[in-house]
Amino acid sequence: MSTGFAGSRSMDERRRRRLASESSESLDDSNDDSTSQTIARTNRFKAGQYPLRTIIFPKRWKLALYYVPVFLCFSGLMAVDIYRSEFCQAGSTLSGYLSLEQSPLPVYLSGALLLVSGQIALLIASLRTQSLHDFSGRYRLWKWVAGGLFLFALCTTTRLHHVWAASVIELRLFDWGPHTQLLAWLVPGVVLGLGISLMTYLEMRGDRAGLNFTILAVAAYVANLTFMFTGNLIPWETQHYLIGAGLLYFAHWSLFASLVLHMHHLLYRSIDLPEKVPSRLKKHIAGYLQRRGIKQKARRVAKAIKKKEQLELRLAKQQAVEAAIDAKTAVKTSKTVKASAELKPAAPVPAPAVKTINSPKHKTPEPVAENVSAPVQPAPKQQPKGAQKKIRVDSSHDPEQLKGLSKRERRKLQKQWREEERLSGMQNEEDDA
Repeated sequence: MSTGFAGSRSMDERRRRRLASESSESLDDSNDDSTSQTIARTNRFKAGQYPLRTIIFPKRWKLALYYVPVFLCFSGLMAVDIYRSEFCQAGSTLSGYLSLEQSPLPVYLSGALLLVSGQIALLIASLRTQSLHDFSGRYRLWKWVAGGLFLFALCTTTRLHHVWAASVIELRLFDWGPHTQLLAWLVPGVVLGLGISLMTYLEMRGDRAGLNFTILAVAAYVANLTFMFTGNLIPWETQHYLIGAGLLYFAHWSLFASLVLHMHHLLYRSIDLPEKVPSRLKKHIAGYLQRRGIKQKARRVAKAIKKKEQLELRLAKQQAVEAAIDAKTAVKTSKTVKASAELKPAAPVPAPAVKTINSPKHKTPEPVAENVSAPVQPAPKQQPKGAQKKIRVDSSHDPEQLKGLSKRERRKLQKQWREEERLSGMQNEEDDA
């Protein structure tokens, strides 16, 4: 315990920090894990130490001794107003006193109930200050709730809100048309009521019974306000004041019951801040989104696997086609080389200088008389043996032209080449002769 409390903002917070540090040190020294912190905090409030436990019973159903008589009281007032014409004359003093429209009794009872509810809120705030873990000062919210309930009780009993509305109209602070007198006090009241409802909701999340009664109270108040604006659309005009009074009294009673039940929760369950539990709607939405994400991921994985298989199959087909093309190319190349080797002739043999061809086409010329003058033809010039022209048969036939052709076309082209070579050879023989 050194300088850990220098930043404390109030006496309650410094005291709470000191008690928390002392309790933690005592727990560390004793090493007693059998007793939890919840049981230890609950045992701090004993009957002789905190007399409130003598009023708030441990059994929750016994709290009906507080809020059931209040419910019966308001129900009796409404029943008396309904049947008052049977046991008293209309227009008498007793009839006016028992009427919900004219009698001040329901107004004072409502104000008293709201005043008691504000005092219960102060008791809840005092209980929440005993928490050893509420260092954020959330217990101060109950003081604001108590202040709002006290103001509500004051307006209910003294009609202060109507005085405020009349002052607004006289001073012309703002003009909202024919509903100015109603909206002048309704708008601030709704804002204050929503703030109090939000505070109580944040504090009662760990108390299911108190939270349910709080929700009922808010719903009844909202229904009463709706009825005030839409009363002309609902039949039974003579009973409108009974419907509005019933909704308002039920809202007061639900608020009182919720505060009583929450005080019981703080005394016998836990005085710490309620743990933030996610709502069922958020839980279902989170579960749905999680399942949807898993399904989408499974679809993406399956799609990626399928795409990979298709890519592998396409690559395998492409490799097979390339291998077949390479094999065909190799076969074509080998055949082309073999064909070109077959078509390539040996070195040409030089022809003899004088060659006699005994053929009917070439006849030996008859001797001519000396005295007959005949034209002298020059003798063909004979070239030397080494200077004879050497002709390659396949010099003009490139084997590369056979690539890419079918077998039939290659055979046809090779046949044409052989025919050209044969004709060229015969022409060469004729020239040599």
